[in-house]
Amino acid sequence: MGCCMASYRSQAAEPQMPPSVPELEEVPVPADVQADWERGGGLELDPVLGSGAVVLMDAEWMVRRARTGGVLEPRQALPPTAFMSHSAVKAATPQYFGGLLLHIACISHCWLQANHPDPRGHNLRILGRALQLASCATGPFVEYSGRWGVFMDFCCIHQNCRDREGCPQQRTYQRLEGSDSFEDDALGRFELEHALFKEALGSLGSFYSHPATVVFMLTRFPDDYGDAAKYTRSGNTEQYFNRGWCFCESSWAMLTKPSDRLVDLGRSTGAEALYSELVDTCTAGRRAPLLPDAFDVQLQSKGFTNGKDDRPRVAELYRSAFAQRFEAAKVLRYGALEWGDEAAQQLAAVLASGAAPQLRELDLGSNRVGDEGAARLAEVLRAPGAQPQLQYLNLGRNCVGDEGAARLAEALRAPGALPQLRRLDLGANRVGDEGAARLAEALRAPGALPQLRELGLTGNRVGDEGAARLAEALRALGALPQLQYLNLGRNRVGDEGAARLAEALRAPGALPQLRELNLGANPLGGPGRAALRAAWAEAERPEGGLFDFD
Repeated sequence: MGCCMASYRSQAAEPQMPPSVPELEEVPVPADVQADWERGGGLELDPVLGSGAVVLMDAEWMVRRARTGGVLEPRQALPPTAFMSHSAVKAATPQYFGGLLLHIACISHCWLQANHPDPRGHNLRILGRALQLASCATGPFVEYSGRWGVFMDFCCIHQNCRDREGCPQQRTYQRLEGSDSFEDDALGRFELEHALFKEALGSLGSFYSHPATVVFMLTRFPDDYGDAAKYTRSGNTEQYFNRGWCFCESSWAMLTKPSDRLVDLGRSTGAEALYSELVDTCTAGRRAPLLPDAFDVQLQSKGFTNGKDDRPRVAELYRSAFAQRFEAAKVLRYGALEWGDEAAQQLAAVLASGAAPQLRELDLGSNRVGDEGAARLAEVLRAPGAQPQLQYLNLGRNCVGDEGAARLAEALRAPGALPQLRRLDLGANRVGDEGAARLAEALRAPGALPQLRELGLTGNRVGDEGAARLAEALRALGALPQLQYLNLGRNRVGDEGAARLAEALRAPGALPQLRELNLGANPLGGPGRAALRAAWAEAERPEGGLFDFD
């Protein structure tokens, strides 16, 4: 965000003012598309899009401009063909995907010059390529295909670009130091444009923090940025994450947005041929969300062109967005972000604050969370009344070992802990016999996890001893009454462990709802397989529900 927030004063009688909102072609919005727009949270953006305070750019227009080597201009200097109408933005909502994605891309970038964010089109070329890949996405990202509206401050909200005659120019005019007047006696903005600009500022958090929008960060500067003949560096020259507005925009986007909807184009190699490849390259490394007080502390060290006015406003905007997003959050998907223990602890602090009372799914899969991070999360989960709505906890494909499993077990057995938990995934970690034994103690505790339906321990280090302890828990009267799926595949369970599990399957009243037991890819011999198959048949479990192959 590169706009100055100082108050506006008219320098002279205003010339005849053209329309502040371009006249754009409206398109019909089918009822089912309108419904998806509303389910995706589009109603939150309707007021500012409807008033014209923000007009989104047409991604196709931006792609064409990037291909021809052009540069962008301030909003007032762009032709109407550069924009999408409010109805066109709604109509672009992908159908049949439950309204979970809005086709709105928000751009977070540093202004490379005080009077123009990208005077040589460097960022536009990077952005144009990303938008092209998104609009043609296939496979797991097919819902991204189609038309996109783009929010970019320079082009979508009114800039101080009007000269002394009121004509828009291709750059912004800077205020004179210590004055409300502009250089070259420029007008800046019309009064109505300034009113719309202030309205737009108040909506920025809605665009960047919205869980159904995509944010592209342009964090890497041009290689020739230091060349004074090409870029006039003045004002705020900090790197991306040290700039106040960029820090705020990225922090907004890191609140509750799913993993694949914050894309750091500074990580792009330029060789990605598919949007899925771009996401794989550019989504890792995202920070965990910050509590507002922690954000305030870090904000003090960030650079602003107009820090006196901007810093307190940014702090308040972040605090408001934080409360709004977490209060409504039912699903948090933070998978495959390279998060370790520090990030897990930071997220635990957010959850411990009670910010997410409606949370139902927490996905931390495919990260690097170890025992310390798991222990801190366990402290949060075991607190009385903590996460009463949580139904799915995914810590699979991390680095949790026996100590972390033991701490999680303590949380699971705490009275009243996680009363709604239905799925627990600890697969592909480092849990061995000791950790399995501690989990077994928790699973057999009276009233523990009354709603648990799926337990995943695949791909760990559980051997015969751990399997035996789990078997003891599973056969305990009343233990896990709703369990339907138990996955112990790809561990170290041999015939002895298989025999003990077979005994548990035969126990009267044990696991009344069990439909699937996976022991595939374990070192089972003939006796172990035979025992499991016989017990499964005797208990009249569903056919095809026992997997004991290599």
